[in-house]
Amino acid sequence: MLNDDEALINYAKPIVAELRANMVRVDADYSATPFKAKISNAEQLRVHTMLVIGGRDMEAGAVSVRLHHGGPQGAKPKAEVVADILASIKERRA
Repeated sequence: MLNDDEALINYAKPIVAELRANMVRVDADYSATPFKAKISNAEQLRVHTMLVIGGRDMEAGAVSVRLHHGGPQGAKPKAEVVADILASIKERRA
């Protein structure tokens, strides 16, 4: 989830591509819809892991992680987040 800022979209696309290359189901919302609405919609759809990307995340080379019913987990380096998601799938952790 991110806003419609071109720089943020360019930052997010490689993350999405890497996850898809590893057969992870990924959907990216590049619309101008406010973050709260995007998060609410993802919660209603029961999306397990949400990656929220803002300007500070991009500057730090990170992504903010949110879990369904788990709330915000904080910002983490993007490589670490991708590795955690892939390990979680491999180990069948939810």
